[in-house]
Amino acid sequence: MTFTIRNHRLWRDGRHVETLPSPNTGGAFAETPRFLVVHFTAGASARSSAEWFRSPDNRSSSAHLVIDRDGTPIQCVALDTVAWHAGRSQWKGVAGLNSRSIGLELANWGALTRRGGGWTTPSGVAVADPVLAIHRDGNPDGSRTPIGWEPYPAAQIEATTEIARRLVAAYGITEILGHDDIAPTRKCDPGPAFDMARFRAAVLGAARREDGDPALVVTPADGLNLRSGPGTGWSVVELLTLGTRVIPHERDGRWLSVGVLGADGAPRRTGWVHEAYLA
Repeated sequence: MTFTIRNHRLWRDGRHVETLPSPNTGGAFAETPRFLVVHFTAGASARSSAEWFRSPDNRSSSAHLVIDRDGTPIQCVALDTVAWHAGRSQWKGVAGLNSRSIGLELANWGALTRRGGGWTTPSGVAVADPVLAIHRDGNPDGSRTPIGWEPYPAAQIEATTEIARRLVAAYGITEILGHDDIAPTRKCDPGPAFDMARFRAAVLGAARREDGDPALVVTPADGLNLRSGPGTGWSVVELLTLGTRVIPHERDGRWLSVGVLGADGAPRRTGWVHEAYLA
């Protein structure tokens, strides 16, 4: 499986991916998009979502690409054109992310419904092995206890990662965000079943390595705490030993979200460290 981008179209193994064009666009980008925004569709399949994006009954939403659970992508909007995927949104002083971002929709139901002793999709299909988690902003039903979320299959994550790498290389994307990052009071996608920190490390770490080794090294002789969030109030998930190599991919003040590199040079875990103890 090899993805490439030519003429603002996604190609797979030398052929255009299937295109179901949506009329819901804002015209050509006024400037090259800086952000990549990841969503879940809250729907059954990539095709059903792509068909909705071009339905005459829908005049308010679209996305550039929809990626099915088996990793098959469908293109709905050209990659040099504004899609309507972000809505009312803001990130670091930038308002209205539609005009600054490329949108990827992953076929996934998101939050599931509790029925009997298990969890089902809104259409009543049982999900055998859901991810049980609390959304960081609160669950869609208002609860603060773990609920079921549909997991993202490995094939879907693999394809999305490769596509995202191609987008970063083609358009110079600098940040990868979730819909819940840019519209936290309205949206919960891609949700806690999607490991955003690991995804960012896999995509941006690979892209940055093409321009030289961006890794930083742990310097304290007694090690450095890898934490679950940006501050000492967050729990310690691992003690990183002297010389451990990490790839930074997000900043919050002087705290860095990093991918911890294993012996093979690939990120094996993600977390937060203070930049004062890296070189």
